[in-house]
Amino acid sequence: MEFDETVAVSLKGQSQHHVAIFVASCAERMVQLFTGLLGADSRRISDVDTVVRLQGMLWDMDAPADSFQAHVTSLDGFQELLPSDEEISDVVGIYSFYSVLSLRYAALYRASGQVEDALKCAHACLTGMGQLDQNLPESLHFAHEGDLQQQTVFMPQLEATNSAVLSRLKERDRAVGRKRLEAIRNRMER
Repeated sequence: MEFDETVAVSLKGQSQHHVAIFVASCAERMVQLFTGLLGADSRRISDVDTVVRLQGMLWDMDAPADSFQAHVTSLDGFQELLPSDEEISDVVGIYSFYSVLSLRYAALYRASGQVEDALKCAHACLTGMGQLDQNLPESLHFAHEGDLQQQTVFMPQLEATNSAVLSRLKERDRAVGRKRLEAIRNRMER
């Protein structure tokens, strides 16, 4: 994966601030898969609330690192990340897993500041989109995710806290997340 390697090398040379925005951006594109697929499940309301709160915190560059460790611990208790002898095979389970995994690594990066956690977040997003491409006639999601990661990692405007740039980035990522959720829902209807 050429762009995956490019992103990995580039992330290692970025400031913590830039990488924090990168993981928030990655997670934003994935969070709607969890909220959209499980939001109507009354048994998961607390989990959905946790995910929404965490995603909001990921965009807050002043949020303290220790608050993210609490979210990592919380996500570790989600059924998607609990050890199981059974392979995840249902559509909702697969994409909620990748959503939670990307959020976990985004939160772990904010707690630890370790670039390896940011790379794992990016990898979870790519893997989830690769899985989606395998199940759809058009295979565009994986390449699109790679392009978005490259665009974000190379955005020079992210070095300064610019609320207008962050707002546009967040809206772009939300729109992408909505399209992904729509593609998954369309797949489920077949």
